[in-house]
Amino acid sequence: MKNLVVFFCLSIFFIAFSEEEKYSKGEQLFHKYNCSSCHAPDRRVVGPSFLEISKRYGTSKKAIEKVAKLIIKPNPANWPGMAYMPPFDIPWEDAIELAKYVLIDSVKNLKKNQKKENIYDEYIDLDSQFH
Repeated sequence: MKNLVVFFCLSIFFIAFSEEEKYSKGEQLFHKYNCSSCHAPDRRVVGPSFLEISKRYGTSKKAIEKVAKLIIKPNPANWPGMAYMPPFDIPWEDAIELAKYVLIDSVKNLKKNQKKENIYDEYIDLDSQFH
């Protein structure tokens, strides 16, 4: 019986750990701080998409630090015509992880998902199909 309880507890731990590992730290913070209410990786919501932000700032270490600073203290002049992003009083480490997610990880995920959607394009020529 004792072995069964230990096995059960370890199983729950590994399941919970593997679920958490499915998302990057930046993506976890994206959900924690409710960034999705104004942003999406692939489209404008209230604020610019992460794809637009990544194209504007790049993916260098300097870009990550710049975007992290802008997450903590936004500059409305950077995105004219967009809603004002309020300042976020979050730890610097969280801002860095969010910036990495915005500039790099979310864009990689988009490209990976596009590849999955287009997997049959090289095998099926839909234009030559007869119906």
